[in-house]
Amino acid sequence: MRRCSVRRFEGRTVLVTGATSGIGLATARRLAMEGATVICSSRNRERLDSVVSELHGEGHMSLAFDAAREEEVIAAGNALKSADRTLHGAVMCAGQHFLRPVQISKASHLEQLFTANVLSALLCTKMTIRLAAKEGASIVWLSSAAALIGNTGESAYAASKGALLSACRSMATELAPKRIRVNAVAPGVVETPMSEQWLNQMQPEQREMVRARHILGFGSPDDVAAAIAFLASYESRWITGTCLTIDGGLTCH
Repeated sequence: MRRCSVRRFEGRTVLVTGATSGIGLATARRLAMEGATVICSSRNRERLDSVVSELHGEGHMSLAFDAAREEEVIAAGNALKSADRTLHGAVMCAGQHFLRPVQISKASHLEQLFTANVLSALLCTKMTIRLAAKEGASIVWLSSAAALIGNTGESAYAASKGALLSACRSMATELAPKRIRVNAVAPGVVETPMSEQWLNQMQPEQREMVRARHILGFGSPDDVAAAIAFLASYESRWITGTCLTIDGGLTCH
């Protein structure tokens, strides 16, 4: 990431789940570069500590917990409260993705995706409400362009990401009196370790077809992090309950 001269997050603390790789990592770095104190979360404490040690600025914190397990989220919230940490924002990047045709999907596969992608966002949003600054906060969920278009083998994943879009509008309405905004981003294919796993399941010609559908090519984690930073900042203070599509033109077709 190129050094950023914008300092939109001075004096503000933001939680980032899934902060050890891909879009979550890029977001943590972007926010820190813009002056935020970042609470980095994932299940891997060793990796978290490494990420935090590399972030620009001081005061960052690693918080290892499973975002989809209620008891761990509650404990994490208690730890932040004990540390007198107030949240001005939260970015929910924790999640999972895999390709599996519905004909060979089991209930456990469906439950796995909804737990990782939907339950985690809702539980961490509940924690953020509890710790939100009096003047309000901005919450950003990570949906996907898969929720907006049809792709073979992605029914369960698309359903989980589509659920976030629906819940985002309701949550924004519910939390508006508290001055807490809730928005989502819907990325297309971004070159991350997670996307590489499912792209590698395809034949070379299939992979090239997916790339060709993105008229600006595949994106980078920094492309999405830049949009997330906007939605998390005060510059988007009049935006809530909406989704920003960041997909290289994928959904133009």
